[in-house]
Amino acid sequence: MARAAAKKRPPARRHDTGRKHKDSSGQRYEDTLFFNRLRTHAKWVFVLLIIVFGLGFVLLGVGSSGLGLGDIFSGVVGGGGGPFLIKDLTATEKNPKDAQAWKDLATAYDSKTDYASAIPAWQQYTQLRPKDTDGLNLYANDLLQQLQIQGAEAQNLQLAVQQYQPSTFGPASTSPLGRALGSLSDPINQAAGTSATTAYQNALVALQQTSTQLVSAYKKLVKLQPAEPSVRLQLAQIAETAGDTATAIAAYKQFIKLAPDDASVPQARARIKTLEQQQAGSSATAQG
Repeated sequence: MARAAAKKRPPARRHDTGRKHKDSSGQRYEDTLFFNRLRTHAKWVFVLLIIVFGLGFVLLGVGSSGLGLGDIFSGVVGGGGGPFLIKDLTATEKNPKDAQAWKDLATAYDSKTDYASAIPAWQQYTQLRPKDTDGLNLYANDLLQQLQIQGAEAQNLQLAVQQYQPSTFGPASTSPLGRALGSLSDPINQAAGTSATTAYQNALVALQQTSTQLVSAYKKLVKLQPAEPSVRLQLAQIAETAGDTATAIAAYKQFIKLAPDDASVPQARARIKTLEQQQAGSSATAQG
């Protein structure tokens, strides 16, 4: 009887290890497991990491011309420079001595009014082509634009510093407790004021650096155009702004000599008198 019952019993179903089980929604059971899902999507994480590390390597700067990609590639990434900027940038990296490539790159940045990026490119170009008056003028123009931007930024930061003047908190200084404790400075306001002051000082340093570069550029233009009075006048005004009193006085005098009938001569004479008085006062203070 037992054998007969065993023969009638249907054979046990074997578990098919290769079968992919699906739930009611049609999704395979194996795909819902955590590690399988992680393995499926991990490849995108690795792709992202490769891109990040690749860009990090490029942005660190690999150029041999003194200007790495990190110095001037930022305009391409952030400003939507397109293929022309990338092409010009690549040309300067391939051949740092290619003056035309630097000029093309600077011009491309100028078209975007990205003067901060154009200035280093123009600087490289003028070093390779020091007698190109047009190139020096364009370089000086960008420095002037940058000077105006930095000046406005410095003014805004100066206002911020004034808003964080030292203040006190606690009991009145006339009260017994106030006299005992003295005046306590507000630590939060003090920290904010210190940060604003540091930013303002950095802005002044950047402003002075740009002014110095601009004076140097106009000195080169004066050598290339010794008979041009307007260049002398511009040099005098820029040197005065930069605090280079000696250069300003000499340039004003040369301007008057080259163009004695110019309408700006009376103003130039007045500036010479003022600057010479300041110079004499500074000398007296130094000797005292």
